[in-house]
Amino acid sequence: MDLKYLDNFLALAKYKNFSEAADTCYISQSSFSKHIMTLEADLGVKLFERTTRQVGLTEYGEVYLKYALKIKELSQKANDEISRLHSENEGLVIGGIPSINEYNILDLITGFIKKTHIRCKVRTGPSEDLEQMLAKQEIDFAFIKDVKNTKIFTQLSYMEDRLVVVLPLDHPLTRQESVRIRQLVHENFIFQPVDSRPYELCMHICQENGFTPNVVYADQIVENILNFVKRGLGISLLMGKLVDKDDGLVVLPIEPVVIADINLCYLKNAKMNNYHKCFVDYFNENSH
Repeated sequence: MDLKYLDNFLALAKYKNFSEAADTCYISQSSFSKHIMTLEADLGVKLFERTTRQVGLTEYGEVYLKYALKIKELSQKANDEISRLHSENEGLVIGGIPSINEYNILDLITGFIKKTHIRCKVRTGPSEDLEQMLAKQEIDFAFIKDVKNTKIFTQLSYMEDRLVVVLPLDHPLTRQESVRIRQLVHENFIFQPVDSRPYELCMHICQENGFTPNVVYADQIVENILNFVKRGLGISLLMGKLVDKDDGLVVLPIEPVVIADINLCYLKNAKMNNYHKCFVDYFNENSH
């Protein structure tokens, strides 16, 4: 028996109306009616009494309903068990922003693997891509900076980082203890990739303070950005933990303060198997 016929039977038994039941099964009423007729023909009995005003179960339909509910329940349990086993055989897929090393995310994941012996695959990408992959269930967890899609994700706080300005040694602002954004109005900027979340953040901060920054270069590799700054080709705005102390650079805090949150995220409605729960427990015990 085709299980979609079973779903059609259960829908009609519940709503007692062909049109409404067909809508809940996302098929046309004519196709829905044919499925019910096929099921009745296979069984050799009428399952429903049809009148102009309503639809009701026959004596045979009442008997069939008891077993249809059990079949549906067993089918769901089988699917859940197969899904759980598949997930455990595959291990976990964890997404992270490109700076997973600087934020010690890689250390956290490798520590989890060593302790639990659960296999993990790591996929890196910008925060906006990670949110899409998580929403499509292509990954199980993701470390995301400044989460936008807050309604569908559970977020566990991991780390905060502060925006800084990165200057070459001979820049006149290096004598200050901090730099106000408006002091940078005439500077050339080297940012992270155009349309990325860090790029949009820096653009927004500058525009909020009265100017549009002159971006002369953008690169996804932070090391390249730092080398450009070191050679005096411009300055950059980066999160502080992304910048190592370097003899050829000066790093100063920005005023007003701009804070970014890095959170561990997963789907609110996702079914958690033992591996998922194990990773969340490990994260809560070791992330602070």
